[in-house]
Amino acid sequence: MPFYKPFSENPMVTKQDYQQLVLDLFEPVRPYLASQGAKMDFDQGGAIFDMSASALEGVARLLWGIIPLVKGGGEFEHWDLFHAAISQGTDPNHPNYWGVMDTINQTSVEKAAFGLLLAVLPEHGWAPLDPQTKENFAQWLAQIQQAQMPQNNWLFFTILVQAGLRKVGRSDLVDINKEASYLKTLKSFYLGDGWYGDGAGKNIDHYGGFAIHYYSLIYASLIEDADNELKHLFIERANEFCEPFSYWFAESGECMAQGRSLTYRFATAGFWASAAISDLSAMELGTIKGLWARHLRQWKDKPIFTAEGLLTRGYDYPTLTVCEGYNSPTSPYWAFKAFLPLALEDSHPFWQVEEKPLALSKKVYAMPAANTIIQRVGGHSIAHFSGTIEQQFQVDKYNKFAYSTCFGADFDSLKDSHQLLFGDNILAISFDEGVNWQMRMNNHHVVVDETQNRMSIEWTTGTLNITTVIDVLDNGESIRTHTIELPQDAWIVESGFAVSNWYQPKETLIQRQGIQANIEIRGANGTSQIISLDGYEKESRDGYRIHTNVVSPRTHVPYLLTKLSAGKHQLISRYRVHPTT
Repeated sequence: MPFYKPFSENPMVTKQDYQQLVLDLFEPVRPYLASQGAKMDFDQGGAIFDMSASALEGVARLLWGIIPLVKGGGEFEHWDLFHAAISQGTDPNHPNYWGVMDTINQTSVEKAAFGLLLAVLPEHGWAPLDPQTKENFAQWLAQIQQAQMPQNNWLFFTILVQAGLRKVGRSDLVDINKEASYLKTLKSFYLGDGWYGDGAGKNIDHYGGFAIHYYSLIYASLIEDADNELKHLFIERANEFCEPFSYWFAESGECMAQGRSLTYRFATAGFWASAAISDLSAMELGTIKGLWARHLRQWKDKPIFTAEGLLTRGYDYPTLTVCEGYNSPTSPYWAFKAFLPLALEDSHPFWQVEEKPLALSKKVYAMPAANTIIQRVGGHSIAHFSGTIEQQFQVDKYNKFAYSTCFGADFDSLKDSHQLLFGDNILAISFDEGVNWQMRMNNHHVVVDETQNRMSIEWTTGTLNITTVIDVLDNGESIRTHTIELPQDAWIVESGFAVSNWYQPKETLIQRQGIQANIEIRGANGTSQIISLDGYEKESRDGYRIHTNVVSPRTHVPYLLTKLSAGKHQLISRYRVHPTT
């Protein structure tokens, strides 16, 4: 897959570099927008929603970069393309109409960008439109207030639309009762110590940073008539989030590859982007700038574009395996959320201050509010994790015992389990000698002990209840203890961290069988080892994985296989990793 040179060769240092980057990323999309208008289509497949919503994504998501570009003084010469798309997409009589909203609908998501456009740049997003288009646009946006909405970060989309309508003099269309209700619900998602759960399910993932905090800080910093009490609250919570969230990033810029929507790629710098415009006091501006800029730059040498320069679906490389059903060909352009600092004037301290390196003081950092213990090793982070397991999407984006900034995560963990090939960092059980397997599907109870750096989890596969204790040590080591009451004979697999063998062959450094089973393998991104400590007879193995890991299309996962009789057992193993990238 060729690199897109305007991206890979951009130094990404000055404001002008990033302004040019937005224009260069827009340029490959421009012919599609120019020729297809509101029904823009890359002809690369679809998503669970209709192609009209996919087209809307392609138009709206570009605005997350173009709005701050122009707000901060940058030049953009193609507003006419957006005006044409808005005219078509909001006209009920036009064949390219984006549709009526009354149910949970992807259209709600994309209306937020248009709301921000009207709130921040009405001179470009509203004033040039003819009277009929203005009326159509306002009425189409206002429909979001009648639509059913998931009770999660989506509620902010209505808040941004309402802010835009007010700015252009259409307060008559704003439902103030709904606004108050939604803001109250959004506040309630706060878990403490800076962390939001994305809805009542309390899901911990990047939506806390690039969605709830992101929209909160836009509300506090860019919306003129924002509630003062809420502004202070959102800023306070963002200040609390700075330190723990910084531990989700490597010194070299990579972020924790965990949770859904990873195909939005550098949107995961969105929190630092919104922090830059918000005058936070908890972290030096140079540190915020460094976290933001390093994350963007670390994408430069990765094949994430088509030959013509369109963003692909995937993560470090194109693959649909890591995507959700709601990821359309145009979905990756939510990555433009990372460009929010461009809204700042050239003279703003953010553009003058030197980037500061990430200097984290804690080798192990327990975060009870997020049901996580972070471990630092080799400039990278490992998250020992037991947050809510999201059942609606790929469960192994939430059900692994550990995630990292270096080794990635293997999804579809049990896809080839009948061949004894497994994803990373799981415990898998089979009651039919390896034909069918099950793994963690739900947590019943989680306790994070900050004094011992220990996590205790009571969880279930759906048919079997298991207790796991994770002791997090220094230097990339941890111990997992699984207590299981087996109703019948079973095969059990304990898997470790995946290593990449994309271009570099996997090496087996240690492989010992029996009661002292031990396996250590090395790949391009580091070493991964599992050592049995419990005295059971085990087979040490490793298995290949293809196009399932977020950072490498070819990985190997080490694991220990135990064959146990019915009854109570306690499996104990030590896990050790050392990143080399």
